Amino acid sequence: MRRTFTTIVLILGFTISTTAQTKPPVPPADYGQWESLFTIREYGGLSPDGKWLAYGINRSNRNNELRVTNVADGTTKTAAFGAQPVFSSDSRWVAYAIGYSEAQEEKMKKDKKPVQKKLGLLNLSTGEQIVVDGIESFAFSPTGTYLAMRRYPPEKKESPDSAAASETSDDTPGATLLLRQLSSGRDTSFGNVSEYVWQDLPKRGTLLAMAVNADDKTGNGVQIFNSETAAVRVLDSTASVYSGLAWRKKSADLAVLRSKFDDHREGPTQIALAWTHLGESSEANHLYDPSADTKFPSSMRTVAFHKPTWAEDGDIVFLGVAKWEDKIADAKKPAAAEGDAAKSAAPAKESAKEKDEDEPPSVAVWNWHDVEVMPHQKLSAKHNRQKNILAAWNVSNGQFVQIGKDLFEEVTPFKHQQLAVAANWSSYAMERSIGRPAADISLVDLSNGTRTKIQDRLNDDYYVEASPGGRYLLYVHDDHYWTVNTATHAVVNITKNVQTSFVDKEADYTIKQKPAFGYAGWTKNDAAVILYDKFDLWQVAPDGSRAAKLTDGAAEQFRHRYEKLDPEEEWIDTEKPIYLSLFGTWSKKSGFARLKPSASGAMTEEHLIWLDKSVDRLAKAKDSEVFQYVSQTFVESPNAFVTGPDLKDSKQVTKTNPFQSNYAWGREELIEYKNSRGERLQGALYYPAGYDSSKKYPMIVYMYEKLSDGLHRYSAPAERNYYNVSAANAHGYFLLEPDIVFKPREPGVSVVDCVTSAVKKVIQLGVVDPKKIGVMGHSWGGFDSTYLATHTTDFFAAAVAGAPITDLISNYGNHHWSSGIAETDHIETGQQRMEVPVYEDLQAYIRNSAVFGVQNMTTPLLIEVGDSDGTVFFHQGIELYNIARRAKKNVVLIEYAGEDHGLRKKANQIDYQRRIFAWFGHYLKDETAAAWISNGESFLDHERELKKLKAGDTKASAGNN
Repeated sequence: MRRTFTTIVLILGFTISTTAQTKPPVPPADYGQWESLFTIREYGGLSPDGKWLAYGINRSNRNNELRVTNVADGTTKTAAFGAQPVFSSDSRWVAYAIGYSEAQEEKMKKDKKPVQKKLGLLNLSTGEQIVVDGIESFAFSPTGTYLAMRRYPPEKKESPDSAAASETSDDTPGATLLLRQLSSGRDTSFGNVSEYVWQDLPKRGTLLAMAVNADDKTGNGVQIFNSETAAVRVLDSTASVYSGLAWRKKSADLAVLRSKFDDHREGPTQIALAWTHLGESSEANHLYDPSADTKFPSSMRTVAFHKPTWAEDGDIVFLGVAKWEDKIADAKKPAAAEGDAAKSAAPAKESAKEKDEDEPPSVAVWNWHDVEVMPHQKLSAKHNRQKNILAAWNVSNGQFVQIGKDLFEEVTPFKHQQLAVAANWSSYAMERSIGRPAADISLVDLSNGTRTKIQDRLNDDYYVEASPGGRYLLYVHDDHYWTVNTATHAVVNITKNVQTSFVDKEADYTIKQKPAFGYAGWTKNDAAVILYDKFDLWQVAPDGSRAAKLTDGAAEQFRHRYEKLDPEEEWIDTEKPIYLSLFGTWSKKSGFARLKPSASGAMTEEHLIWLDKSVDRLAKAKDSEVFQYVSQTFVESPNAFVTGPDLKDSKQVTKTNPFQSNYAWGREELIEYKNSRGERLQGALYYPAGYDSSKKYPMIVYMYEKLSDGLHRYSAPAERNYYNVSAANAHGYFLLEPDIVFKPREPGVSVVDCVTSAVKKVIQLGVVDPKKIGVMGHSWGGFDSTYLATHTTDFFAAAVAGAPITDLISNYGNHHWSSGIAETDHIETGQQRMEVPVYEDLQAYIRNSAVFGVQNMTTPLLIEVGDSDGTVFFHQGIELYNIARRAKKNVVLIEYAGEDHGLRKKANQIDYQRRIFAWFGHYLKDETAAAWISNGESFLDHERELKKLKAGDTKASAGNN
């Protein structure tokens, strides 16, 4: 929701004085070349040996590419529309998916051709690149010697019932699987493979499990391929459907499900199969058939949509159980009778009438007892059909235990204990549906399913989590962290004696439990938990007996947070250096620090990087001491740097947007101000490209809660990102992003207070024309724009509001139609922060709604809506337009047909940005108003204009041919 017309309007809107600059601002025609750096989340895109870096270059014109660069010499291989790079474990290969340009995809869809990605394979030793067509998924073997590539399954024709059937069907179509031996380039092919997964044994795993599912069920089964011997072994084969292949971590234990049907029930139940120590002398196979277990409830079944998972110790396989519905018999056609021939000759009108009479009613019942409102039920139908209850199958003794209690809970097994934690909200389901999360917390014994109640009515179960070793359960309640000793069941408030708050009490949330700052993790063997307060890390004993502050950020008000560099890490090893991110909450500086252990066991903080830039995305190569991070400012394009453990002498590996030096550019500045309550606030101020200090400029204010932390974020100019900072700067505007803090029940009043205070601060700087200031925002920021337009007088010269909320009263009874949730939740406990229902404080709802200030409106307002908006009902914009029009206020509404909350179509994205700059160009820069601004555009005139445009496109196409 954050920032993202004719040619004559565009040219007029882009006229900027160049007398004080030697370089031109970036014209929209040049936006397309601009690049954004996309780094890979896992290991930052570094190869395991740290010698290669894979990253994406995403351009404003969507001509994206993948690059793979040799860190040592800068040699780079490029793949147009490449994505999802994966290195082999030996760092000799990288594989990636290859997509298509937007134009190619659109053409394929228009021609009703399947859009199937390709696979790219790069030999990092020779530089040879190979492309394989039609590959849906791929995976290297743990040893790095093989690459598995699964083709797309044959397309099936859609039937009327296929959509509903696919939600409950366990039958995943099979496709060809290619296994390429990388050393020789030789492929081995397997047919009808619906699933495949390599053994989860890093660098040593040689086994590939495959589920084979043919259309006619011939040859269905589970097969194992050994990459070391190239041998294939069939583990099981029947005419059933196999699914849910699951290896236990770092083992040779495999589980899978095999379907079993009952002629009287809907869908199959699942027989669970497991093999332990595959290929070893102690190999054993295990089977659990619920239909053969007399203790298993006859009305239940095991389900395929809950994939089997292993307990860490290999004793238990977790399965899902759900109600097994009786099959509904197909409606039988009446037997033919005498006179049928005469009936068939009856008029078609009578036949249609009879058919209509046979149709069932299309009514949906909305009852006040519904825990889920009906729109949410409809959208969640697939999810609700697949709800299931957790069960534990002990593979060694065959015991099957139902762990879950009902569908109104979440049960999470511990990793290293025969326990699980259950958060049950059956007693609070209605409260949760209106934004008040609460749950009862219990420990569950996996051996028999018995429960021990830990906490009734926990304020928020979001923070409930077991320690890695399973010795403790951690949760937040009444603004403190609590632990449960899982052996003794002792419950302790571990932070009550610590002289700091681990909960953000300044947060303007309107629910009982304010958000916790979070925690970094646990130290080895669950010895301590490392918690965050606002600025620092604290090492706290799980019984609350000790607490030590590890960092000292409070003094200078910069935030420390743990950097998890190993995705597989369970514990934080305090005997090794610990890397931290740093961020100055007021200075906006950032960087990294390192905690180093001493002989005494104490940790010493060492600052490695601390710059007046945005420095983030720290990553480490899997198998070497090579680190990578990204640095950027609003002026300096983001680039990746590779370095050693001390993060010194970093080497820049990427070079994005080298052509930026050919253009005038803006710069960022941090401003400080206070609202009427004396609260210290900040804003990010961006200067026009080629700023001339002898001039005063127009300014646009962009709003969405708090944005100043993004001061140093680079903004690649783009027309399709319609609220674009650099585009605004290039058009000759200052752009201000002020922080807004909200007082409960006063969202609109808070916006006026904070935004006008920020604007007054900028006016004091003497760089902007106070009579040429506009505001814009989208969604909740659109609320800000419409409220400012209707509740300030002669302060703003123009406003733009995309998909705005304009009336809290009418919106209160509406829905988020894309998710189905009722707005009662969102308005009381979400961004609107109204805290209470409309009938408890009607005046607050009126006081904070734009529509009730229309009579005082002096600001020209442009409203944008998509008529298919599933987040903010587009009638919110229309409501304000109609009321303002009736009051003879300057308001224009632009409606994009078929568009949702954010514009998706390229033409509409570009059109909207151009209209934004035409609107501000007229009201903030005194440019001649476009006809649609001054006089509007009739439906018939617009229809004729579209015909002209289409005719022009046709002629252009003919000319090109």
